[in-house]
Formats: sequence, structure tokens, C-alpha cells
Amino acid sequence: MNDLSHTGADRPGSALAPASHVEARSAGRVLVVDDDVAVGLILARTLARLGYESDVAGDGPKGLSLFTAGPGNYSLVLLDYKLPGMDSSTVYRHLRGLRPDLPVVLMSGYNREDALEKSAGMDLAGFLHKPFTADTLRSALGSACGA
Repeated sequence: MNDLSHTGADRPGSALAPASHVEARSAGRVLVVDDDVAVGLILARTLARLGYESDVAGDGPKGLSLFTAGPGNYSLVLLDYKLPGMDSSTVYRHLRGLRPDLPVVLMSGYNREDALEKSAGMDLAGFLHKPFTADTLRSALGSACGA
């Protein structure tokens, strides 16, 4: 099964399943910021299958800490819309303050239009509605990174 489903409290009972067939290529490093540990781990495995290295943070402050340690190390950030401790728009502003050219793809299990409306002002490189497939992820990454 290729679905990357959200397993957070807003989607009880859903599960993530890694992609079964994806081609690997050297593609850079992605920072994944998602409060759902299972989602982060599956995204990291799927990103590895797609040829990306990744770091995973479970909240905004941890994501910023990882990013601040090496802002030039990242090709892209996958940022969950709903985060504890620090909202996604605050995380986004800090990331882009350090790297104005950084592609940020917003992810959410919430309604796409609502998430994008509440994220107005963010110059996003893409949006992934959870659950999404490995092929959808690959496409979003390629579009965001100009591949």
C-alpha cells in the first residue's frame, strides 16, 4: 500500500504504510516537522526510498533547533500545519528568516482550503493533504525543488 496516512488524534485509527515501489536517487536533505511520531518515521523511510536524507522533529522548537544547526544542509522542509508549542506560521517565519529561498511544503489532514486560508502570507512551495501517497510526495518534492 502506498498511502501515507495521518495517525494523529484528528484521524483516529488511520495508519501509515510505506511505499512499496519507488525509485531511489540522490536528492538532498529534508527536514520533517510533524507532531505525530509515526507520521514522521514513515515519512523518513519513504523519503529514504525516494533518495532523500531526512531529519524529523516532533514540534516547532525542535525543528528550528535542527534547522538552525545547519540551515544550508536542507533542500526542503515538510511542515505540518498543526503543531504543539509553536504554530506552523511562526516556525515558517523563523525558517524563512534564516533561509529566504527555502522551499516549505505544508502538510495537513485538515481541509485544504481552511489550512491554506489560515496560512495566508506564507510563500509555500506546495501543500500535501494527508493522507497522501508516495507518488504524490515525490511529485510535491520535485515541484518544490525544481526537479
